Amino acid sequence: MTEENAFESILNREFRWPKAGDRPFTQSQNWQDSAYIDPHGHGRLVMMMTGYKRAADLMVERAIADDVDRSSLVYPIIFNYRQFIELSLKYLISTYGHTVGVDAIWNTHDLGDLWKALMAVLNGYGHRDVDGTDPTVAQIVDEFAKVDPKSFSYRYPVDIKGRPIPIAHSELDLAALADVMKALDGYFSGTDGYLDSLQGAGP
Repeated sequence: MTEENAFESILNREFRWPKAGDRPFTQSQNWQDSAYIDPHGHGRLVMMMTGYKRAADLMVERAIADDVDRSSLVYPIIFNYRQFIELSLKYLISTYGHTVGVDAIWNTHDLGDLWKALMAVLNGYGHRDVDGTDPTVAQIVDEFAKVDPKSFSYRYPVDIKGRPIPIAHSELDLAALADVMKALDGYFSGTDGYLDSLQGAGP
């Protein structure tokens, strides 16, 4: 899309102005058209980690198709994928850790600490990394931890003192990122099934 066409598309957008009676949180008159928000903590956690990744995947599709959107969507894409990783780690730790003496961790955004806790859970179940995948996943998680240590780098341009937050990359292949996240999703899903079978087989 050329710069001229992009400018014209902005001018031709439907203009919506707030009006009396606007309410952001309502239910559809047809209940089937409303989104269900799970009130239960565990179910909500599962839907959140699924939703953040799905949202990132959809944004990647849009960004690849539209170079104008690409430069703005990259921030929520990275944030959503990071959030997916964080919630996936917290889910696995909280769901299976108590069986082997590893407490749930809710008070940190540190992906490194969460990964160590998951390794403790896996070791507690006697896990053997036969195909050597764990170091590869550890490297991916570590890269996200370095790129966005506290989950702020792609939500805000500056810190609480107004200083610019440094970013690790000035360019990014979003299709490659999405592909790696697909593999990571497979790892987390496989780990979930694996630990579920071991937990169910316990005394």
